[in-house]
Amino acid sequence: MKMKKVAIKFGFITLCTAAIITLSGCGSTKDTTAKMKLGEDVIKEETTLDVYASSGKSQNYLTDMAKIYNEKNDANIKLKFTTVASGTATVQMITPKLVSQEEMPDIVSITDSSAAGVLEKFEDSFYSATDYGFYDKYGKEFYAQKLNILKAQSSKDQVIPYANDITSAVSYYQPKFFEQVGTTFEDIKSWDEYIEVAKKIKGATGVYGIALPEAGDQELFINIMAQQNAPLLDDKGNINLETKEAKNAAAIIKKMIDADIVNFYGANDGEKAFQESAMFVAGGWYATNMSLNFPNASGNWRMAPIVPFSKEDAGKSPVSGGSSWYVPKKGKNPEVAQQFLSFILSNEDCLKAGLENGMVLSNTKAYETEAASKEFEYFGGQKYFEVLNSTNDNMADVSFPPSYSDATAYVSTASYKYWQTGDFDASYVKEATNFAQKYGVEVNK
Repeated sequence: MKMKKVAIKFGFITLCTAAIITLSGCGSTKDTTAKMKLGEDVIKEETTLDVYASSGKSQNYLTDMAKIYNEKNDANIKLKFTTVASGTATVQMITPKLVSQEEMPDIVSITDSSAAGVLEKFEDSFYSATDYGFYDKYGKEFYAQKLNILKAQSSKDQVIPYANDITSAVSYYQPKFFEQVGTTFEDIKSWDEYIEVAKKIKGATGVYGIALPEAGDQELFINIMAQQNAPLLDDKGNINLETKEAKNAAAIIKKMIDADIVNFYGANDGEKAFQESAMFVAGGWYATNMSLNFPNASGNWRMAPIVPFSKEDAGKSPVSGGSSWYVPKKGKNPEVAQQFLSFILSNEDCLKAGLENGMVLSNTKAYETEAASKEFEYFGGQKYFEVLNSTNDNMADVSFPPSYSDATAYVSTASYKYWQTGDFDASYVKEATNFAQKYGVEVNK
């Protein structure tokens, strides 16, 4: 999933300082129902839950979940949606409400890469799923890396939100182009080997091997770092741009460019460039977008783990996105919201329906349902949820401090400079130093 820019740490500090000079603390809220616990009697009276969530898949998913919840529990909840993207837009919408302690929605979807900045100042404004008892009962069912990401964002060393989805980065590839040069994608054992195969494909067909943004890349660079189990930022916010892992990632991408296998795209034609390449890398969530946006390409594409880092070590699966559900204390119906989320994220029928809605859920039990074995005609009959479960099991360590999204912008700037000059110190190290000075952190070597 492409990481979206979010309000950065200093932005939150400025906002809080300006808006609450007369308040005792930023984000403090009296917890009037702190004793709510998992297992209490289901509230059955008609209740409308206000939900902030992105349009399309997320809202369709929750709508189907509400139907199952009501049927299974003899309940009567309704959902009222406010359509807002789960990253920057949600942060910008809820932050003023949190500062002024206004009424909040009952459920808010926030991407994991955006949540740290919110929790840094407003952690006490949300109910804790850990305190509710959700993870005591169901924690072992979830991908450990998903919970580690969320736990690292809490000052209380607990998981505050209800973990929704997570997806690793995968390769989307067109088998026919590899067959035309006498190989298969699965035979490729390293990035170096892929570059050589892609050169043959371009020579034989004119099709490029990979698509990258012309203004500079951060996504593939971070993915190749992650294959080496090196996150962009460590859990203290220090940046890893002077490490050997960063140098390896930069060198691999520069080698692609020098080999003339890169299909460069502008701000508005990325998806077109993906479709015109033999392979591209994106999050597993993108599979649904493919079938919806490019129906005429049905049968042309397959999914696989990202190209192996090397013949000696295939590497870890990079985390490419994820989101979680938050229950604000200033919502009207927090008891019902927590009962609802606890049910839909653990009930077998809901987990099955979640996959059927295209969600890459973080509860591993979902991949034991029959929905996980579905064959997708679009991907040549491939059971792609089995691919995603396997890659998710091998996820790399990752940390999303409040400054994460800003750090990705520094990577993009550095990459463009490096592509032009080949000077690692004058590009990546320089931008890492600029980032470190801005945030008062270290440049790891």
